[in-house]
Amino acid sequence: MGAIIQSDKEFEAFFRENFSAVYAFMKRYTQDDELAADLAQETFIRVFERREEIVSVDYGKAFLYTVARHLYWNHCKHQRAMENYFAQLDENDTDDYDFLQEVTRQETIRILYTAIDQLPPQSRRVILLNLEGKNNNEVAGELKISVNTVKFLKKSAYETLRGLLSKNYFFVLMFLLGE
Repeated sequence: MGAIIQSDKEFEAFFRENFSAVYAFMKRYTQDDELAADLAQETFIRVFERREEIVSVDYGKAFLYTVARHLYWNHCKHQRAMENYFAQLDENDTDDYDFLQEVTRQETIRILYTAIDQLPPQSRRVILLNLEGKNNNEVAGELKISVNTVKFLKKSAYETLRGLLSKNYFFVLMFLLGE
């Protein structure tokens, strides 16, 4: 028994006769017009590639719906795999980003405090109290020195720190101090 679809014209007739039914079948599963049209079109491409195997109209229709169903299942598997991949990727990226951000933060703080530790004792105390969020008046009161002395010690400390730290770290320190 030979194939019932032997010419392009016969396939075109088969396509016109069955496309809307395959499209409706796919639309019922996908709930998406564009996806249903794409899957229906891909179904006919696959059937066209194997048209010599279609020996009867009934077999042709059964084969058509079998191909459509398999394409839909493959689409669903692919979607789930992509969703899992992107969910895992987002989770890993977030974890990596948070980890790197924390490492950078901790290393920056370590470098800043190492430089601050090299300051003279009184200047170091002024800078550390500023880092705790205390203003010049509060620092002066706590250290029992004048506000002008606090300003002088801060200015002197900044000059020393500017020499000890790279430009970037110095700007981070100025930001932390609110200067």
